[in-house]
Parts: sequence; C-alpha cells; structure tokens
Amino acid sequence: MEIKAIDHNVNILAMQKNGKNYGMCCAWCTQAGADKLICCVGPQSTTGQALEKGDIVGFSNLNKAQMMIAFQLGDLQKHSADTDKLAGVDYSVDDGAILISGARAEVKCQVIDILLLSGIEAENVLYLQMLSGKENGGDALHIADLPM
Repeated sequence: MEIKAIDHNVNILAMQKNGKNYGMCCAWCTQAGADKLICCVGPQSTTGQALEKGDIVGFSNLNKAQMMIAFQLGDLQKHSADTDKLAGVDYSVDDGAILISGARAEVKCQVIDILLLSGIEAENVLYLQMLSGKENGGDALHIADLPM
C-alpha cells in the first residue's frame, strides 16, 4: 500500500563521477537550513550507492512541465550502472554536479554526510551543503501530481 498522506516536491539528484552519469528521482527531500538539504535515498539506487562524502551533486527541483523527466529518472527498471538515465534530458554540468535545465531550482551541493538511522536502515539519509544555484521559478512538481 502506498499512501500519499504527505506531499513532497519531486527532485533530481545527479552527478558525473568516474566518467559516468548518475541520476535519480528523489522525492523525499527537505531544506534543513538556509543552505542545507536532507534527502532519503533507497539502497536499490545505483546513484545512491555511488554517492560518498565529499561528492559534488546536482539537486534539481522539477517544475510541473518536467513530469516526464521524473518518470525517466524514477524508472525502477533502469536501476543499472550501465544505463544513462539522463539520455535525452537537457542539463548542464558544474564541477561534476548535473543540473536539469529549466528546473524550478538548480543547486550544486556537496555531500556532507551519509547517515543510517535506526529503524530505516533500508534508506540512506544524505546531508547536503548547498554551494551555489539559481531559481528559475514556476510551480514545483509534487508527488501528488504524478499519476500512480
């Protein structure tokens, strides 16, 4: 059973590392301070497995017109180290951070910590420091906007 009791924005975490593109849809994120983000990343994610402390990663808060990007990067059939989930997506790269062009917000971040919390060992909690970014405006895409 999947309950959408709490609505969240749809975000993309993406980076270039070791000559590869990594990207995933990450709906469980929140801003924890003026320049800090906290995100939950599942263990099935190739991107989540590749993330390490100190990595530079792009955080793109999608707008409503970018629903297909959410489906493309959230496709559970594409959890593979051999699949470039960003193929066909318009993006820029800033110091390894992949930023989705035209997203409501495009933010370059650094992974400060990766935590395992008691009771949710199946998820990694990422603590991100926002380094730079821009807001493009528009309405944010929400989990509740996605047909399930």
